[in-house]
Amino acid sequence: MKSRSSARPRVGIVGLGYMGLATGLAFAAHGLPVFGYDLKPEIRSAVARGTAPYQEAGLERLLRAEVRSGRFRVVESPQEVVEHAEGIFFCVPTPSLPSGRIDLRPLKRSAQEFGRALRQGKGYRLLVVKSTVVPGTTENVVAPIVERVSGRSPREVGVASNPEFLAEGTMVKDSLRPDRIVIGTSDRRALAWLRRAYRPFGAPVLPLTPAGAELVKYSSNAFLALKVSFANEIARLADRLGVDIDDIMAAVGHDPRIGARFLRAGPGFGGSCFEKDLRAFVRWSTDLGVHLRSGEATLRINAEQLAYVLAQVRAGVGPLAGKRIALLGLAFKAGTDDVRESRALLLAHELLNAGAILRGHDPVAGGNFLRQWDSTHAPGTPRPEVFDSLAEALEGADAAILQADWPAYARWLPSWSRRMKTPLLFDLRRATDLARARRAGLDVVGLGAGQRRSSTGPSLLPAGP
Repeated sequence: MKSRSSARPRVGIVGLGYMGLATGLAFAAHGLPVFGYDLKPEIRSAVARGTAPYQEAGLERLLRAEVRSGRFRVVESPQEVVEHAEGIFFCVPTPSLPSGRIDLRPLKRSAQEFGRALRQGKGYRLLVVKSTVVPGTTENVVAPIVERVSGRSPREVGVASNPEFLAEGTMVKDSLRPDRIVIGTSDRRALAWLRRAYRPFGAPVLPLTPAGAELVKYSSNAFLALKVSFANEIARLADRLGVDIDDIMAAVGHDPRIGARFLRAGPGFGGSCFEKDLRAFVRWSTDLGVHLRSGEATLRINAEQLAYVLAQVRAGVGPLAGKRIALLGLAFKAGTDDVRESRALLLAHELLNAGAILRGHDPVAGGNFLRQWDSTHAPGTPRPEVFDSLAEALEGADAAILQADWPAYARWLPSWSRRMKTPLLFDLRRATDLARARRAGLDVVGLGAGQRRSSTGPSLLPAGP
């Protein structure tokens, strides 16, 4: 298939996970023909029907609209993607290895598959690495594989890096209206194609080398994780002083040199990006002989924050053995069903190891939580019980822990308090409506909020983590 400079760029998406699906739908919504492919047939089948395989605000509505419009099509093979699309975006996972390095096997497999598909193809194709990879991967890993397997020259097959900056819970909005587009290329043809593809988005395009673009992604995530850990450390001081961390960080964030985003204290960062990417960034830097001290400290603070949370709980309920604890919010954050690196998993592990009886609830992520738990724990080990009903999860509880701030939890009902043996809530996100909690007979201990968040009695604060 030959393309003309005046024609709309035709986009291929390889990997229809959270990021890949949102990226492809954004291109389609901006008027570009998109051809999506995923290795898993069940994912391809669901997406082709207009059914989103994941819980993400606005995702299924956008998917249905773009499938109906015909702009977003699911294809059944890499060969079909190569046949239809000029620019092919690799959106495959790069999970973390025990060493901290990223696992490049999914990306290498995709490069090999599309290298084989390109053997029979005609015309220029551009392979774009959107997956998060350490600097040098696009040029030193992906490009050689594609050139060797396809037998085609760099003039016929280009490669580029185009990292994503999406946040789960707001992926649809972020993909439709990005604040910037970072493009890493080493040739003019690839840059020109990507500029055309992104022109409808109206966002500033920042051209770099492939390694430079890859470094931007890791640097951005490392800095945001650092802001989160900074807020969490200051939250411990706020508890000692009896002041509210949200008031403190609001004032700090008014400084335009700092900014207010990612200064919200909590149980520590989780999700599919920050922990994995920061570990990989630190390990990659060390391999180059540069010790990334800020990243190392950020990871330590994040681990310590969990110990601090558990100390708060012990200060409020005493020894955990035999205590019934309700864990509210099992996804890594509200607005998604993603449980990857969720702090709820670590909290559940520590609570069960201490002998607690754990009862969990999440509006959408309960099934994913149990599947993730079973995949990482041997049969026969203690297992949390997860309920579809919040009231059932609270039955007989000695305390509850709010880990993800779903809106439903803020509207606490008196009947929920009556279900509990001790109506005590450790609010790790400071999401509870305190006036409503007081009327419901609930005592709230807010992480980083000192006495101001305790609705019915004195603050229950630990002496240290």
